[in-house]
Amino acid sequence: MLKQFHIASVFLLILLSTVSCIHKKKTIEVNVNQQEIANKKDINNPVIRHIRTADPSAHVWKDGKVWMYTSHDMEDATFYDSMDGYHAFSSTDMVNWKDHGEVLHSRDIPWGVGGWMWAPTAIYKNNKYYLLYPHSVKGVKDDMRCGVAVSDVPEGPFKYLGWIKGVEGQWLDPCVFTDDDGKTYLYWGVREPKVALLKDNLLELAETPRTIEYGSDNFFEASYMHTQNGNYYFSYNAGLGGFYAMGDSPYGPFEYKGGINPKQRQDHHSIVEYKGQNYFFYHVQDWNGGTKYRRNTCIEYLYYNEDGTIKEIYATKTGVKKVK
Repeated sequence: MLKQFHIASVFLLILLSTVSCIHKKKTIEVNVNQQEIANKKDINNPVIRHIRTADPSAHVWKDGKVWMYTSHDMEDATFYDSMDGYHAFSSTDMVNWKDHGEVLHSRDIPWGVGGWMWAPTAIYKNNKYYLLYPHSVKGVKDDMRCGVAVSDVPEGPFKYLGWIKGVEGQWLDPCVFTDDDGKTYLYWGVREPKVALLKDNLLELAETPRTIEYGSDNFFEASYMHTQNGNYYFSYNAGLGGFYAMGDSPYGPFEYKGGINPKQRQDHHSIVEYKGQNYFFYHVQDWNGGTKYRRNTCIEYLYYNEDGTIKEIYATKTGVKKVK
């Protein structure tokens, strides 16, 4: 009798141990799955996923929203020639973005070929919204003009106005910047950065273009200008990442400071301050089958050091969090 009781006790202990292990395993599996779901919820880059977008030109307009204007890469692209149809996006929380659709297409321009609608830049001036953009005349990267289009509202559509004579040649990558005194400058160039004051109509240069002195020789494309606490920041793509220089005038000369995101293979960035935080907009080429011809827009936080220099930025999948 005792022997039978002992066998039954051992069997019961084994059964309880097995049930306990299964319960623990299921608990671990549930916890892991919950963590995977939580991790996916924390992945906010890229911020635009339903279409391929690049070259984000970000702005905070008077309606209190963040707006960005992007070029549009095609899903089957094998070069940049098929880029067409700029899009406008807006957000009030930096995570959820509304696509206002196509705001300007090569078919809307009376000169040039189809496609070849490369990196745009935007500005609010004269109580209107303007897009300035590079577009090819004959379908090559060396014959681009800087076109100008206008809209009464930030979401467009934008209507063709003309193009800026004297701003022609290799793909340009224009950036338009208005200083605190209301003067508006255009930055552009490939391998040699240029700057010139624009007339108020934004269709004419007000002066002979100047070559920018920035303390280095690694400029490739994608000029960008912003200010912070009285400092002027001239930044750009060096071909393999973003770099910058600082000065005290929109013309420079600028003192070279090094990388903003030098480890990012491609970089065509813009920078805004929104609700007390600085943000860095850029694009990547490695998301969901992407290539350098099929890119997606991302956002990171940007921070300044006490001396005004910029802390190096690393591309992340996490991106930025929602703000109220």
